Amino acid sequence: MLTLNRCRVFAFALVLCGVGSAMCHAQTPYTGQLPVFDVVTIKPHKPGDTNTNVNRSPTSLQATNISLKEMIAGNFNVKAWLIFGLPPWAESQKWDIVAKVSDPDPATMKNLSRQQRDDMVKALLKERFGLQLHMDSKVQPVFEMTAMPDGVKFKESAPPPKNDDGTPGKNPGASMSTSDNHMVAHHIAMKAFAENLSYRVERTVIDKTDMHSENGYDLELSWTPEALNNGGDNGSGQEAPPPIFEAVKDQLGLRLTPAKAEVPTIVIDHVQMPDAN
Repeated sequence: MLTLNRCRVFAFALVLCGVGSAMCHAQTPYTGQLPVFDVVTIKPHKPGDTNTNVNRSPTSLQATNISLKEMIAGNFNVKAWLIFGLPPWAESQKWDIVAKVSDPDPATMKNLSRQQRDDMVKALLKERFGLQLHMDSKVQPVFEMTAMPDGVKFKESAPPPKNDDGTPGKNPGASMSTSDNHMVAHHIAMKAFAENLSYRVERTVIDKTDMHSENGYDLELSWTPEALNNGGDNGSGQEAPPPIFEAVKDQLGLRLTPAKAEVPTIVIDHVQMPDAN
């Protein structure tokens, strides 16, 4: 189960899958007609619960306290602030969604890729929310991530141990664990780290470090979220970590510089309230 903070954790999982994480295994591609969620219930979420949960199984999707905007961001792999044309209710109204494949073929469901599972959800959004959209690109504020003049403060990941016959071992792939104020990454590429950092600063971060390693990099970052940063100890009895921009500079030796660049966006052409059932 994924607990989301404005769809950030969900987005992190998608990014890691895109860079060859050990969490995302290669499989035999499925080339037939995609299954459909043919048993679907969508109900307005009752106020009072602030946690958003998304639980996927091979044959079902269960999402609690989630907005349409979060569903689009997660399944179209786009940052939420780069979705244009949604009505206000698509962000403020929260839904409880349960979708199932009533008569699944186990072999088919096993071989579906993550993209194909996302496509099943896209079809659900089109049918129940009348979602129609198109891809576009717009010049938007961004941050360019560069190394400080004194160099970075993290190291290249160690190469995997050699096999018994002396041949190079298999790279374990990128891994990352995060919370609201702490991040630990292993074997991560700078481009993937910049992509993940984007969700923390809510602006696209573009990697300009020119750092490339076959094994990736190991890094750790602690910060105080902006909403909690009051310059004190936050009641913990210990000095709180710095805000994220300062933490990135002091702990990693990286700098985030404001700039503008053309970035991929989604434009909504049509959407409507679903019939609750």
